[in-house]
Amino acid sequence: MPHISLASVGNVFKKKDRDLHPKEEEEEDPDASEFEDDEEKPAPKPKSRRPKDTPFTQQRIASINPVVTPRGTMLFYLVLAIVFVISGAALLRASMNVDQVLIYYQDCVTSAPTDSFSDMGNEQYQWTFHKNSSYNQAPQWKYTPPASGDTGNGSCQIRFTTPHDLPSSVFLSYRIEEFYGNHRRYVLSFSEDQIKGEETSISTVKDNPGINCKPMVSNHEGKQYYPCGLIANSMFNDTFSYELQGVGSTQSYALTNKGISWSTDKNRFKKTKLDYRDIVPPPNWAKAFPDGYNATNVPNIHQWEEFQNWMRTPAFAKFQKLIRRNDNDTLPAGEYQIEIGLNWPVLEFGGKKAIYLTHGSSIGGKNNFMGIVYLIGGIMCFGLALVLFATTLISGRSVADLSRLSWNQE
Repeated sequence: MPHISLASVGNVFKKKDRDLHPKEEEEEDPDASEFEDDEEKPAPKPKSRRPKDTPFTQQRIASINPVVTPRGTMLFYLVLAIVFVISGAALLRASMNVDQVLIYYQDCVTSAPTDSFSDMGNEQYQWTFHKNSSYNQAPQWKYTPPASGDTGNGSCQIRFTTPHDLPSSVFLSYRIEEFYGNHRRYVLSFSEDQIKGEETSISTVKDNPGINCKPMVSNHEGKQYYPCGLIANSMFNDTFSYELQGVGSTQSYALTNKGISWSTDKNRFKKTKLDYRDIVPPPNWAKAFPDGYNATNVPNIHQWEEFQNWMRTPAFAKFQKLIRRNDNDTLPAGEYQIEIGLNWPVLEFGGKKAIYLTHGSSIGGKNNFMGIVYLIGGIMCFGLALVLFATTLISGRSVADLSRLSWNQE
């Protein structure tokens, strides 16, 4: 029996497979060489979180440890005193250079004559003219009763003299005393929705929590007041002419009511969208609107700057609000007359009302307070420096005296 090797059998089958399935040549990949030549890129180094080697980041900035000594402290207080005294003197000097005229006219109906002008009493006026401090010529007044059939209270003519020119800008304000417009209920009696020009109803101006128009909401016909609330109803309504009328050879001086309120107030006060048939004027506005509102006379509070000023309630019982101004012309020296329509009563609550004429300066209006405060601060600093100097002379010791150490005194 012939010997058969397993290796030879395997070679036979392998040969048959090669004959039946000839080996296909592998196509050469043209891009393979590129990948074979590429070297592996090194991994990016992790970002170091170590702070930069700078004096600031490594905390090598030299520190300053000042040693407080009596001499240094005295010098500090002396420098502070000099700065305060100079600043206070400059502020006080600027304030004292502001001229002002204050004339009370609440007693014009009962005290002023009706046929001619007469001098006012010393308690009825105050004024300050820095170029003529001794000037004391009394102003004059005259009362003109209302004409027959007129429902007003007449008018008051006031004459006054300025001994020298008043530089622009010139401001005319009204002052009220003993009127407590800061009462907690009074300051909340208005409708912000009405002021913004929104279309409101009686329920919105009455039942709004906090700020609402109570008790001035609507009349007996059920129409809402516009503007509603106590603030609007009590608006100051004495009338002022638009010029200071010159007397004799003095030329008249023009005034305007434009620019008397804050420019930002126009962003708050808007023309109403309410129909004039649905609203009525407040009770105290009856003289200005005897027949109520119509299609043409509803007040446009967006342009009514006197109203905008009044709606800014005062913080104290004595206050003043700007009513006229002139930013372009100097008020020449001379005698002037102003006519005031009397509509706003003050005697019922023991109040006072006056006109206040002044001009601007580098620090605003006349106000001695800031200058006095700076002077007092400077005097106090100078006094502290003297106290330190005296203390050092009496019981002082040299700086860094080692003999004062506790272990050197045993």
